[in-house]
Amino acid sequence: MDYTIALNDLRDGKIDEIKINPENFPAFQKAWALFAYQNAIRGVAHAHGQVTYVRAN
Repeated sequence: MDYTIALNDLRDGKIDEIKINPENFPAFQKAWALFAYQNAIRGVAHAHGQVTYVRAN
């Protein structure tokens, strides 16, 4: 998955969420670190290291 595209799609409302598990977090983190609109998205932590990213309202 291209997380840069997914983050932009989430910000633009094209998708509702991005689900990240511990196995794919390193790849996601690289895209997140370069994402200029971090304040437009928030992460919701779940059990077992899973995080769901959604648009911040």
